[in-house]
Parts: sequence; structure tokens; C-alpha cells
Amino acid sequence: MAGKKAFQPEQVLQQAMDLFWEQGYEGSSVEDLVAHTGIGRGSLYDTFGDKHSLYLAALDRYCARNQGQIEAFRQQSGPLREVLASIFQTYIDMLLNDPKHRGCFLVNASVELAPHDPDVRTRVQAAYKVMEEAFYRLLIKAQAAGELAWTYDPHQFAHFLLGALISIRVLARTNAEREVLQNIARTTLSVFD
Repeated sequence: MAGKKAFQPEQVLQQAMDLFWEQGYEGSSVEDLVAHTGIGRGSLYDTFGDKHSLYLAALDRYCARNQGQIEAFRQQSGPLREVLASIFQTYIDMLLNDPKHRGCFLVNASVELAPHDPDVRTRVQAAYKVMEEAFYRLLIKAQAAGELAWTYDPHQFAHFLLGALISIRVLARTNAEREVLQNIARTTLSVFD
């Protein structure tokens, strides 16, 4: 049948994302991508465009998956501190259970490409905004429930929580010990005691 691909584009995109995640954009050549995905250069270009377009598609895939997880966190019920502890612990477990210690693909993109690549910067900023908004909504919900004083600025604390979560995601890339990451989370959450 003419035009039918002999590979699954979604599977190839996942494999490319894994390679970019582990080696970074600059560290992943087109030859690396061809070898890692098992498809020819022509098929790679025909399906995804150039290397940059493939990277953006991989980043979009990661962000979409992450957004689903964040929405699930936002829907959690219970005391604010418990919900926040669950979010931080989930990320710590996820990051440390990765045997390759790749860290967070989004944070890696933030450091490697966002400073000089407007397409990546736009995606990174949008993804961080989704996380910040989730924290903001949790804080507002806690204020409405009388659990958090109205003197707390939910925007300010959402920025603070996002910053703490990003720092955990960065440190996980350097093989930080679990106790170090959990100490950061505990100290962050102590603000709400």
C-alpha cells in the first residue's frame, strides 16, 4: 500500500524524546536519532521535519503528559499540606526511580535551549504557567476552606512552590540523594505549618 509507514510515528517520537532527554538537543545528532529510532533519515525528515521540529514535538509530548499529571494533582482533595506533600513526593520518586537520572525533560530544555530558542522558551514558559496555576488553585481552595489565611498571597506562594519544585527537578539530574530532595520539600512545606 503506497504511503503506509512501516513504523509507528508515536513510538519513534517517544524514542526520540528519550534520546533528547538523556543526551540533550546538542548532544543528539541526526545520526544518533536514526540509530536510536531505527528508521532512516529520509523517513525521519518526512515524518517530523528537521531535528529542531522533532525536538519541539518531543517537548510538546512531554508537556502534554506532564499537564495531565498536574491536572490530577489539582483535583486532589484533602488538607493543603498533604496535597502539596503528595505532589512533591510523587516528583521525587519519579525522578529518583529513573535509573539514568535524566532529571526533568522540561527543566533540561529550560537550561539548554530556552535562553536562545524562542520556540522552546514559549513552550517552557507555558508549561511552567500550568504548574504555577495548579499551585495557585490549590492555595485559593485552601483559603476558601479556611485552611490558609487570606493574608497569604496565593500568586507569591505559587511562584515559591514552583521554584522549589524546579530546584528539586534540577538537583535530581545530578544524582542528589533522596534525603536532600526530601529536605527541600519538607522545608518548603514548613511555610504552611
